[in-house]
Amino acid sequence: MTIDHIGYAVKKTDRAIASFEKLGFVFDEPVKDTDRNIEITFGAHDGYRIELVMPLDKTRPSPVDAYLGKIGPTPYHICYRTDDLDAAVSDLIAQGFRVVIEPAPAVAFGGKRVVFLMNLGLGLMEIVEA
Repeated sequence: MTIDHIGYAVKKTDRAIASFEKLGFVFDEPVKDTDRNIEITFGAHDGYRIELVMPLDKTRPSPVDAYLGKIGPTPYHICYRTDDLDAAVSDLIAQGFRVVIEPAPAVAFGGKRVVFLMNLGLGLMEIVEA
């Protein structure tokens, strides 16, 4: 597995983009994932990618609500890319991770499957199909 990006929970994408642009990041157009109730915007700088994740509709739940409610804008996961999603998940479960969001196609990755796993010692991890 290789690192794909670091995910940041943000309250306002435009404010986060303005701050990251000052650091040299360049951003793609936002992608709306209505199934997950989030807007996702990828940025890159010197070979590093970040993902800004903002709730779309604040009256509905989103995957970043807990982070934003307790901490505020923050990095909250590392995403890894793999050629074999099912094998990677099996291996991580054997290492003590547990699946918190089942594998499903993701709009932000052109329909490739993503899965979220949790490990109490390491935190939240996302895996995306290469």
